[in-house]
Amino acid sequence: MTASWPEPLQRQVKTLLGQFLRGDGSAWIGIASIGHLSVTGGLGTARLGGRLETLGSQPVTRAFVWVQDAEPELWVDPRDAGYRDLYEQFARQHLGLPGRPDGASFNIDHVFPKAAAGLDGMSHVRVLAIEAAGNQSAGRTLEKAMKQRGDSKPGRKIIRQATWMTLGKACGFVGWESLPDSEEAGNADVVARLFSHLAARGIYPPAGAVEAKLTAHSLGRIR
Repeated sequence: MTASWPEPLQRQVKTLLGQFLRGDGSAWIGIASIGHLSVTGGLGTARLGGRLETLGSQPVTRAFVWVQDAEPELWVDPRDAGYRDLYEQFARQHLGLPGRPDGASFNIDHVFPKAAAGLDGMSHVRVLAIEAAGNQSAGRTLEKAMKQRGDSKPGRKIIRQATWMTLGKACGFVGWESLPDSEEAGNADVVARLFSHLAARGIYPPAGAVEAKLTAHSLGRIR
């Protein structure tokens, strides 16, 4: 994210970062069904403080808008090839932009990768403008590994939350040079580069070395 981006796109990324860094479990990026946003008994929502809105006349099975912290989020079916058109509609109706913004420095893409999300049984994933170089670096390596693992053994998580890897993607980390290693030790160097990249932007893991170790472990298994 750079200062040259349209302000609403910057605000969207900053909102995701803020949700994650608060540590309150509000940084959702994928769900197995819309029902997981709600709880029974009229007690509000499982994702506390938010509300669902439709995206124009689009069926909610295809796309919807979730408003959390007063900032709208676009959520789409990861199998829908028209997600950029959906983002254009979202930009016009909810971000105050004339349409989908153009720019070489960012991609409009799924925060949780669409291929892995489909294999994981996700009904919807969150869409953002993401720094192009980091997005493509993750796509060739981390997200390729996630798909490969999903092909061999699909996951079935009902909620996907942002991780330190998600923050790296959102903040332009380009240090994904190869597929993640299956062992924690083999991922230590790339995790050190990831956390150094985030630290340069004022983002630090509260538990330091513990979170670096857990992240390196997770890279060997994430799907």
